Amino acid sequence: MAKKKKGLGRGLGALISSTAATDHPDELAMQPDEPAGPRLLLLNPRDLRPNPKQPRMTFDEEALEELSESIKRDGVQEPVIVRQADDGYELVSGERRVRAAVMADLETIPAVCREVSDADMLKLGLIENIQREDLNPIELARGYRQLIDEFEWTQEELADQVGKKRATVTNTLRLLNLPEVVQARVADGSIAMGHARALLALDSPQEQIAACRKIVSQGLSVRQVEKLASREGASPKPAVPKDPNITAIEDELRRKLGTKVALRTSEKTRGKIEIEYFNLDELDRLLGLIRSIR
Repeated sequence: MAKKKKGLGRGLGALISSTAATDHPDELAMQPDEPAGPRLLLLNPRDLRPNPKQPRMTFDEEALEELSESIKRDGVQEPVIVRQADDGYELVSGERRVRAAVMADLETIPAVCREVSDADMLKLGLIENIQREDLNPIELARGYRQLIDEFEWTQEELADQVGKKRATVTNTLRLLNLPEVVQARVADGSIAMGHARALLALDSPQEQIAACRKIVSQGLSVRQVEKLASREGASPKPAVPKDPNITAIEDELRRKLGTKVALRTSEKTRGKIEIEYFNLDELDRLLGLIRSIR
């Protein structure tokens, strides 16, 4: 009895003739006289280079083991997406399937090869993860920030591209204003998105870190954190209406720099501009933008 070939899902195998799979194991869809375009390939998952702009930073080992068992049983049901590189193929999306396929000891997996620009690598990888809800909130926020930086999108344009409401995108991006130690707790699931949003109401990083520790140690609910933040905030001063011209300038600078900008005016012809950054990488990015101004 011939050894069963590992690597194809049942549904996909039915679409590919056994002759093609035997004679051309690395290229199945493109015939010599067909125009160039997407090609269906069978590739060794160990040879695929990861997407350098992959927004996903962590992979749940238990979930990967479950996916691996599913792949052992039923094969890879959906091809990964790759692009041609100088020394092989580079993964565009589908890294979880690749990792699980390696764990399942598959020799080949189905892949669709497309022409994908460097600029689209992040976009495709991020959107796939968003659709599958595979990213934790911090990975998602960093992915949004990368898209804004690389494509020079406004938050509204980003929301349209990823199919989310503008308010959802804005609230996710605001997580990057939290101290890194708090972001780590959001990323590993120690505190929820609702907790993180409540912490943003606190004025200083020190207060946010202290409140975060209370959430973890005392198991505080989101409502309890909101009450804590309102007490810490204490009697805010009544808001003074801002000059609409100042607001327009702040909005323009915010769009161009991709971060919070505030104009502080002390006299009619004097003032200062405050540009917010949340870590040293963000500071380097902002300095690069400022230095490029001619």
